[in-house]
Amino acid sequence: MVDLSTAMAAAAASERRRGGRDGDKKKPGGKVGTEPFDPADHVEKEKADTASMWLVVLLGVIVALIMRYLLMPQMDGPASVLWSLPLLLILIIPTLHRVILPMFAERYSFSNWFRGGFLYTFTWLAVTFVLVNPPLADISDPGIAGNMVLLDIDNPDDWQTTDDEIMAGVDWTSPERVGFAFAIQDNLESDDVMVTVVLIQESTEIQSWTGTSSELRGNWDNVSDNVSRVVKKTYDTPILLEFNQTLESGSDYEIVITMEQDGDPWNLSKTVKHQFRIIPTNT
Repeated sequence: MVDLSTAMAAAAASERRRGGRDGDKKKPGGKVGTEPFDPADHVEKEKADTASMWLVVLLGVIVALIMRYLLMPQMDGPASVLWSLPLLLILIIPTLHRVILPMFAERYSFSNWFRGGFLYTFTWLAVTFVLVNPPLADISDPGIAGNMVLLDIDNPDDWQTTDDEIMAGVDWTSPERVGFAFAIQDNLESDDVMVTVVLIQESTEIQSWTGTSSELRGNWDNVSDNVSRVVKKTYDTPILLEFNQTLESGSDYEIVITMEQDGDPWNLSKTVKHQFRIIPTNT
């Protein structure tokens, strides 16, 4: 038999031995414990990360400015070099750090280059987006705002057809004054777009119009209440053209619309073609 005092002494000795072993494991800097905190080293690491961040942001801004004001004015239009060259410059980020920030070179690792690549990319994209859009620039081609409509100018509410129906062919009752309506849209100024419209019958040009979108507005104000789906926004510029030729039943027609504008940094141009066939009502 073991008396109570002997059992308690044995338990206390066992607890001391166990505590000694666990205590070694929990010491700071041990295999299982936490790493010792060095305030001076932490400050240096934060300085290195901050310097890296500003270096990468500055690189993104400089690249965006160079592409916008040096390279783009030398080009006639968009090209793959405008995005491929800036993205390839991600590869110089480690070298740039070693050259400009040699005092922190030993503190940078792959994680720094990974974060820096993302930060550079999004900085370049954000600055570029601001520099190539109004009011600083205009690189977007003008376009057609809504539907294009063939209509009877004298009775537009009685006879008009949208572009979808033009493509499929329309029943034809030969109104006396046939018009063609559409609207110009642009992200800056839609009323100064130079527009050329050519009406072609069986590969032969039979009529053409040329002028700014505001000059070709024509008789639009008198028919606009009865013509739907042409103007989508208040700043779109509508155009109404009247054919001086009688459109013949059974003939194929093509309307070619060319829109040109002095953009910044390059000139903008877009051509839209639409074909339709006049189908007699008795077919």
